[in-house]
Amino acid sequence: MNSLQSSAHAMLIREENEQRVYHWSFLLEQGRSELHLRQWFIASSYYQQAMLVAESLLIASPCRSCTLRCYMRTVIEYAYVLCKISGPESLDLLEEVATLTLSSYAPMPCIDKVLEPLTRLKRNSDIERDLWINQLLAEDATYKQQLH
Repeated sequence: MNSLQSSAHAMLIREENEQRVYHWSFLLEQGRSELHLRQWFIASSYYQQAMLVAESLLIASPCRSCTLRCYMRTVIEYAYVLCKISGPESLDLLEEVATLTLSSYAPMPCIDKVLEPLTRLKRNSDIERDLWINQLLAEDATYKQQLH
């Protein structure tokens, strides 16, 4: 492959990753909209799709910290919705899936540390989870306002 082909290939990969990030962001926002409306099953569907896109980013994107942040943000918000649907005991399977997914990208001690918010979420009361998600989403809104 010559340098022109290599450059075009790199640009194509970057564009594909940007499309994935845009798609992930869109799905996450849709999930959040349904979360605010307390439409747990609809929100769950959006979060499931967002997790798949975030997993594809883990594979394709060169920025590991960015993709890890996307993936974990999706897992945590999805976990909140799952607690609303089935209770905190339903998070065991999600934790196993996240551990398995992340095991390809990080050593186990790091995975345990990254998944600590999920462990805390499982232990929290429903009221604590509600306060936590409201604070998390409020911080996001504040951050977005600062960017504009």
